[in-house]
Amino acid sequence: MKIIALVSALALLPLAGACTSPAATTTAVAGAPMQIADATPNVGPKGEPLVCRRLKVTGTRFAKKECKTEEAWAEYDEYTNSNARESTDKFQRLNSGCSTQAEGGC
Repeated sequence: MKIIALVSALALLPLAGACTSPAATTTAVAGAPMQIADATPNVGPKGEPLVCRRLKVTGTRFAKKECKTEEAWAEYDEYTNSNARESTDKFQRLNSGCSTQAEGGC
């Protein structure tokens, strides 16, 4: 019974350094500097604001975070939408018309 009381009392004690704030940057495993999330605003190399999106990745439940400028996102959206339209049109062309008739003639 004394051991349980001692363990619970130790759990309530604050850890050394628990109240200190983190440094502005930390180092990664390879030694390259890594920014802490939300430490700096999302700004591009030319000072323009970045917009971040979470993209679904096939084969995993975890989304991938990607940040781009508004202009880059507009180009990305146009590219993916045109690919989707082209794929749909190709599928509809191949699966309609005389080639799908059981009789073989139109």
